[in-house]
Amino acid sequence: MSRLLFLVFLLAASGCSIAPFQKGTPAPGSSPDHRTAGPGSGPVLTAPTDVQTPPPEQVIEAPAPVQLPKERPRTPPATLGPASRALVSQAQAQRQRGDLPGATVSLERALRIEPGNPLLWIEMGRLRMDQQNFPQAENMGRKALSMSIGDDRTQAAAWQLVGDSLKARGKNPQAEDAYDKARGLSTR
Repeated sequence: MSRLLFLVFLLAASGCSIAPFQKGTPAPGSSPDHRTAGPGSGPVLTAPTDVQTPPPEQVIEAPAPVQLPKERPRTPPATLGPASRALVSQAQAQRQRGDLPGATVSLERALRIEPGNPLLWIEMGRLRMDQQNFPQAENMGRKALSMSIGDDRTQAAAWQLVGDSLKARGKNPQAEDAYDKARGLSTR
């Protein structure tokens, strides 16, 4: 660190003893290349006054190469574990009987077992659709989307849920966009 400070000091001190460039003609009686600026200073450079500098050439740079987005790596389709599968079956039976609160409890238990499983979030979103809670159904579908990157089948199901919730709220253009995304993923 002290060497660095010493070098900075030396550079600053040496910069003070150099005379700046001066424009103009030399004083009479001196050589055209050098003038004496004072005791201990070096030569003073002068620039000729009759030479014009050409305008800088315009440089056209090549455009940067376009990088195509990398294709997302494929992941195996999401599956339910045995305990979650049993709870989802139980919740589906409860939904068919009209026991929506019981189905909610069953799916919440499954989500405590596998909170990162997008299939459970889709199933919970479908239950919210049955409960007429369309904004929450959309949120469940979007959460499933974020958890299923690279799994086209699960993402298609999640986009379908998002589209259904948007359509139920009368947001038909957005619903069609979601359905298009679902169709695009299911044809891969």
